[in-house]
Amino acid sequence: MQFDPSGSSLGGVIAAARIDALMNEGWPAAYSTELDGWLVRRNAGVTLRANSVLPSSAPFDLGRALDYVENLYAAHDIAPSFQVGPAAQPGDLDAYLATRGYELRNPTLVMCATVSEVLANLPEPDATVNISAAPDDHWMDFWWSVDGRGGSAAQAAARQILNRSRALYAVIPSGPPVRAIGRLALVDDWAGLYCLAVDPNRRRLGLAQAIIHGLLHKATTLGTERVWLQVVESNAPARALYDRLGFQVASRYHYRVKT
Repeated sequence: MQFDPSGSSLGGVIAAARIDALMNEGWPAAYSTELDGWLVRRNAGVTLRANSVLPSSAPFDLGRALDYVENLYAAHDIAPSFQVGPAAQPGDLDAYLATRGYELRNPTLVMCATVSEVLANLPEPDATVNISAAPDDHWMDFWWSVDGRGGSAAQAAARQILNRSRALYAVIPSGPPVRAIGRLALVDDWAGLYCLAVDPNRRRLGLAQAIIHGLLHKATTLGTERVWLQVVESNAPARALYDRLGFQVASRYHYRVKT
């Protein structure tokens, strides 16, 4: 069964392009250039999401468009990359990129659910979850220690990504030592779960579920009805958790990166 992004039922066919647009708004790049139906995103090379092409429509001249993308990224010392999902255009783009030397990376599932269903499947948290509208230094330092790639300049660029969109930030406890964090991007009546991280020494204690509960409970007061998340396809423990909470696979994507 697939999730219907319109919210009318859980049995409808997913609009993959809508999910792509939500994810783009939930994790916005510093620079986004429209190129004949493609969105070419740049953010100092920090995260593939913000430094890849979102190919929403087929360009008139595919070869010329690819040349432009590769030259632009090369000029900014970024590996040319594409986010390729069911809505990618042209339809044979993935195969074309493969023949051009682009490697497949990070097969990822997009899972969706109604907020009410997820909350119904979550236990009341034992820990106090602190919610704010912006990430403080403790939140950022913990996230970067668990999931960051790069030094202080890359961390600053990542923080700018977070601050470009409306979001909620959860942390347990309110100050150091931080045990768990999460981010919920707010887009229309949707929300996207990002940056869920738990201290490796504190896992299997229900902290991740407490973070999700705190974020979604707060989101219900802001008119949020549906939630999406992205999970690497090979991450079996995370997928098992999300399955139990009522999330369903709605779409998928991977990256093509030229090395």
